[in-house]
Amino acid sequence: MNSAGDRMCWLERTGEFVRTDRRRIQTAVLGGADSDEPLMLPMEAIELDAFRRSHEDDTFWCGTLLGGCGGQLTTKLYTDRACHFAHHPDPDGLPHVCGRRSHGVDSADHLYVRSAAAAWLAGRGEQATFEYTRTEGAPIGSVVDVRWRHGALRVHLDQAVAPVWDDDVEPVLGTMVPVDRDTLIRRWYVHRIRLDSVGTARHVQIGTEAFARPIEWFALDKCEMTERGLSTPAVEKIVQARNAPRPSLWSPGKARKVPEPEARAQALLRRLVYARRIESVSLVKQVCGEIEDLTGVEGELQEQLEAAVRHARIWLVEQNEERGKLFDKLKRAVAEQKPGRVRRLLIRVNATAAEDRTDAESAVYERAITYFESLDDLTRDAVEAEADTEKEAQKAAASVRSALHRLRGYDAYTFNLRPQVEDLLRSAASAGELLTRGEARRVEVWKKRAALGPQEQLGVARRYWIQRSCPRCNAEQGKDCVLVEGPSSGKPRKDGHNERLQLIVDERKAAQKMARQQKKARQDVEASAEPMQPAPEAHEREVSPPRPLQERRPEADREGQAQEAGKKTAARLHHQVPRGDWYRMMCPRCHAGPGKLCDNDDRVGPSEKRQLPHDERLRRVLQSDDRLGPGEKQKGARDERQHQAPPPARAKVRPPRPRRREREPQETAGSAARTWDAKEVTCPKCQAGPNSPCMPHGPHHERVEWAKEFTRKLWS
Repeated sequence: MNSAGDRMCWLERTGEFVRTDRRRIQTAVLGGADSDEPLMLPMEAIELDAFRRSHEDDTFWCGTLLGGCGGQLTTKLYTDRACHFAHHPDPDGLPHVCGRRSHGVDSADHLYVRSAAAAWLAGRGEQATFEYTRTEGAPIGSVVDVRWRHGALRVHLDQAVAPVWDDDVEPVLGTMVPVDRDTLIRRWYVHRIRLDSVGTARHVQIGTEAFARPIEWFALDKCEMTERGLSTPAVEKIVQARNAPRPSLWSPGKARKVPEPEARAQALLRRLVYARRIESVSLVKQVCGEIEDLTGVEGELQEQLEAAVRHARIWLVEQNEERGKLFDKLKRAVAEQKPGRVRRLLIRVNATAAEDRTDAESAVYERAITYFESLDDLTRDAVEAEADTEKEAQKAAASVRSALHRLRGYDAYTFNLRPQVEDLLRSAASAGELLTRGEARRVEVWKKRAALGPQEQLGVARRYWIQRSCPRCNAEQGKDCVLVEGPSSGKPRKDGHNERLQLIVDERKAAQKMARQQKKARQDVEASAEPMQPAPEAHEREVSPPRPLQERRPEADREGQAQEAGKKTAARLHHQVPRGDWYRMMCPRCHAGPGKLCDNDDRVGPSEKRQLPHDERLRRVLQSDDRLGPGEKQKGARDERQHQAPPPARAKVRPPRPRRREREPQETAGSAARTWDAKEVTCPKCQAGPNSPCMPHGPHHERVEWAKEFTRKLWS
């Protein structure tokens, strides 16, 4: 017993330890000492207050069906430790003495099983009787016999009483009751029972365990009684799978009729292979005996049977040698007084050599049990701590194997794999020597990749990178990349390698750089090809006041200023004509008719038509405007004659002057210096005119960029 009043108990069949509390009583019965109505006390103080209010008129007893003394109990409330039941003190003031052996929350599980089974059978029209069997000195509550008119169950809540499998009563085993592998194979399945704490009650769960299958748990209401006995949804699946016909190993057709002895011999050969695969010694012995008793087989098949039996006998001898070595190790561990090693070997003995022990093996086993029970509390605590460490290491090793299985399809450390790789490395550190050499090598590979840091997976569509060969895995054009490292080397990869995708990315960057250079060169050419306009007239220059002598610039500066002023005048000539009148008259330069755009003969922009009319056309409109005086009209005519190009020889007769159309409303009061929308300019790609949609798929990117460039030119 340790300082807290706890006791460590060794469970013989499974090699497990259970820590029980000899001081704190957590369960009681209601109404009297012989009551079978169990009750569990809450451990928290806030819950105990509600418990006392709900059971204000009830009395609590250390019931005889709990193995108690039959005395009355009271509740103890604590805020610094768990609340519990306690006996009333004796009249003489001495502490009460009670021989009850179990005090924990599971000490009344047999009563909860009785209550749940009675309600379950009553709902199906059955009335049951219950008996708490006590054989060979087993404590009360170890076994609960449930009997009714059409069946019976024996519930083993602990391993004090070994289950009997060849009886009319079907065993239901607790979670700590062991069952050997041969029994699972022979019976197909066994039933388990557990009780979960819900508030101040315990709820029953029924589980089904089969060989190589995890235990599936169900509520008692989902279970039924059938001709096979207690049945759960998992039992139905197992029986259905067992009774399903084997798939044919050859194509449908006329099957060859096989004599009965030969078919029996082939079936025995398959059973023998299965028995050796699962390492079942008893099943191998049974199949070997059936093969030796088989008659009516001759020839090659008989030789196969004899060879199979001969190899099976050799395997049994090897297993017996391993079994002898196991008991020798256990005997030596007891002699050397190594409790941790004794515990591990006891677990292996219970798992592989629980049956058919010789007298010498039984003596070694009993000596080991006696030695372990004689250990003091400190040593047991140390062994328990070591066992917990081993369990954590085993869990970590299982986690490592699971992580490696998930990562087998990757050969590069990317950002989306960071959580999985971090879990892998943490679990590997805890698993230690439980990993195999191959697993340790794979973990080391991921550790090196993590040290280099994650790399970003490039985003390139498969239809592009599949057209290139991969420089890393040497995948040809049209073939997917394959893994180059790990156990799945050579299998197709989910995405292409970054080395393969980088080729596409580099080409795209080079194309973008080339496009920017071409655009800049085109803008430089357009700027240099823009026509120069003459400087303003003398009377226009006289409008501005004379500058002081100290502010006058040299002659070269004045000439540059004049040229710049001429450019601004030419650039702003379209500001003087409303946009609605731009194309009212024919252009004297390119001879574009009224309503037609001017030809882009000076290559201003990428389009075949100019976005702005020629200056000669705008001057002609200004000359015909009524707002101009005679002097301005004569000047405009003189300028037009100076800039007008000679008409071609095959020029057509000019059409009559059309009627002047109404001017369209402009957002900028007739000024072109405004923000132009993409639909108001001609698309350089598809040549769609103003207010005409691009075909296909909406406005082209080139049209939007040209509208922005056009706006910048006008405002500059």
